Amino acid sequence: MTATLDLILRPPPPLNYRQALIVLGVTALVMAIAAARFWFLGAWMILPFLIIDLSLLIWAFHASARGSKAFERICLSEREIRVERVGAGGNSQSYTLPRQWTRVELERPSPPVSRLWLTHRDRRLLIGHHLNLRERAEVYRELRRALG
Repeated sequence: MTATLDLILRPPPPLNYRQALIVLGVTALVMAIAAARFWFLGAWMILPFLIIDLSLLIWAFHASARGSKAFERICLSEREIRVERVGAGGNSQSYTLPRQWTRVELERPSPPVSRLWLTHRDRRLLIGHHLNLRERAEVYRELRRALG
């Protein structure tokens, strides 16, 4: 069974390791200067909060790098549409819809928000949840063209 369309949807990539170190280094330097100033003014109790802020920033970079490993793969064959979701931890879910009578819908409930759905009868499957508006519209056009 050959695929007529094979899309892999990924979240935007995070900073690479070197870029993240530069951002963290500059941030740590600015925080160290602020911490020294507060220390000399006698407000040393601000130091734990600066350390917590820097720790949360490190955690956010780590979570972003881990989350970027997730992806969705959409394969259209002559008979079916297969959607495979792989999470950041490697867990996988797979969904199959018959190609005949399956529609792609781009729902826009409010201007900054949109949702992309594959719909067959009463079954709806949300796809591309990590894409931005422009990317979601491109995937919609591509799927609509492929479904004909």
